[in-house]
Amino acid sequence: MNSTVAIIAAVVVVIVLIAVLVLRKKTPSDEKSGKTKDEKPQGDQKLYALGMNPVSEKPIMYALTTCQHCKNTRKFLDANNVDYIVIYLDEYSGSQRSDLMEKVRTYNPRGTFPTILVPGGKVIVGFRKQLMQEALIHDTGTTA
Repeated sequence: MNSTVAIIAAVVVVIVLIAVLVLRKKTPSDEKSGKTKDEKPQGDQKLYALGMNPVSEKPIMYALTTCQHCKNTRKFLDANNVDYIVIYLDEYSGSQRSDLMEKVRTYNPRGTFPTILVPGGKVIVGFRKQLMQEALIHDTGTTA
């Protein structure tokens, strides 16, 4: 009887240990980033840092992945060979997303998308072909 109880106790301990190991298991890439499997990615940290301190020789576009105006703006910029940087706010969550949204509102108080920061201080809000042509494309067809 005692040996049966000991075996059952040992089996329970082994099952609990296996469950704990499986729940805590991380992939090698997660171990490097410090994230567990269940955590949602917080976007690119370099882009987040750039979005918070936008100092760039390239235009920076704050956008949403689901925004049709943002998609049209990207198509226009790509068609005109403009070298630019895109920061998608919906790829971030929590305080990072709030911080980026607060930064967007410093340039565009309505907080709408896309918001494009042009080197030199100009801001373009929305899909505005004429303004983008004037600010980003020289008369010779080369990019700003």
